[in-house]
Amino acid sequence: MVMYQFDIKEQNDLFSLALGSRIEVQSRSTIGRNAMKLGSKRIKAGLAVASSIALVMGVTVIAAPAQAAATYKIGVSNSWAGNSWRETMVCAIKAEATLTGKVKEVKVLSRNATDAEQSADIRSLISSGVNAIIVNSGSPTANNTAIAEAVAAGIKVIAVDNAITAPSTTLVANDQVEYGRAGAAALAKAMNYKGNVLYMRGASGAGADTDRDTGFKAEMAKWKNIKITKEVFTNWDWATGGTLANQLLVPGKFQGVWTSGIDYNIVTAMTTKLKGKYIPVVGADNNEFMKLTKSLAPKGFVGIVVPNPAIVGGAALKVAVDLLDGKTVAAKNLLTPKALTYKANKAEIDARIVASQEATFSATLSLPGYTTFTPTQLFRCKAPQDSDDGARA
Repeated sequence: MVMYQFDIKEQNDLFSLALGSRIEVQSRSTIGRNAMKLGSKRIKAGLAVASSIALVMGVTVIAAPAQAAATYKIGVSNSWAGNSWRETMVCAIKAEATLTGKVKEVKVLSRNATDAEQSADIRSLISSGVNAIIVNSGSPTANNTAIAEAVAAGIKVIAVDNAITAPSTTLVANDQVEYGRAGAAALAKAMNYKGNVLYMRGASGAGADTDRDTGFKAEMAKWKNIKITKEVFTNWDWATGGTLANQLLVPGKFQGVWTSGIDYNIVTAMTTKLKGKYIPVVGADNNEFMKLTKSLAPKGFVGIVVPNPAIVGGAALKVAVDLLDGKTVAAKNLLTPKALTYKANKAEIDARIVASQEATFSATLSLPGYTTFTPTQLFRCKAPQDSDDGARA
C-alpha cells in the first residue's frame, strides 16, 4: 500500500459566486426543501478550508491508450436527485471537467431512480457514445449487468461515493469504513466509554451505509460498557432524521448519538426534548452542524465532525480523465477522514464554516492532488459544453 498525505491548504480570499447549477434532473419526486438551490439564487461563499486528506492506493489497473485532447465525453449516472450533497458532487464533476481542457461534454442523468431505472440510465449513456461513466449507484450489485455492458464497449466506469462489486471498474470515494470507525471512536471517548447509543444510519442497502456500519460496529464492539440500544434508518433525509430525533430523544435514555450525516436537526431537537442537556453527536462537515458545534461548545455540547466531501465528484472526474489518457490508476482511491472536535480542532472547524451557505452544505472546497477549481467555479456548475460567459476564472 502506498499513502500520500496532503496538508490543509487555507483559502483566505472571499469569492463572489454567480448563478449556479444546471444539473439535469429527471425525477418524479419533489426536491427536498433543504436541497441546495444552486440554480435559483445568487450566493456568496466565505472562508473555507480543505481537510487533511490521505490518498490510499489499492490494486492498480492499466488504462486504455491515450486519446486526443478535448474529445472526451463523460457520462454521469446519479441515483438520487434533489439532495444538496449530490448536487455539489455533480457540480464538482462539471467544474473539474471544464478545467481539464480534455473533456468536451458532461452528460448527467440524475433522478431518484430504482435499480432498474438507473441501469436504464447507464445503458442510455452507453448509447450516447460516452468514453467514461461516473456512477453513484443506489446498490452495490443491482447495476452490474449494465456496467458490464459499458466495460465491454470499452467505456471506463468509475464508481463514486458508493462502492460497487462490478469487475473492471475504479472506485473513488471517502473511506466509508473509516468514516464509521473514526466517528465511533470519537463518540466512545466523548461518552467516557459507557452508556447507550442512538445509532442513526443512512439508507439500507446503500454501499456507503453498509461500509459505515462495518466500521462503526467494529469500533463499538471494543467497548463492553457501551450499548447500541436503538438503530434506525434516516434514508439520508433531513425531515425523517428530525422526526426520529423528536420521537426518540428522552432525558437519560441515550448518552450519545451517531448519525450518518443527518446531524444538525438532531442537535436542535435536544434543545427541547432534552431541555438543553446536550449529549455528544457524530455528524458530517455540514455547515449548520459545524455552526452548532461551535456555538454550543460553551454549554458542554460535543459535536464530532467527520468530513464526507461532496466534491469527491471532482476527484472522480480527474481519475476518469487519467484513465482515458492511458495512465495507471489505482483500482481503489480512498479519502481517509478524521474526526474533528471543537476542543481539539477549533481553528479548522472555524475556518470550514461558510457563513452565507445553507445548513446542509458540505463545506469542503478542495481536495489537494485531485481538484483544481476555485469555489467560484464550483458554484457556477459549468460543464465544458455550457456557454462561456467570461466568468470561468
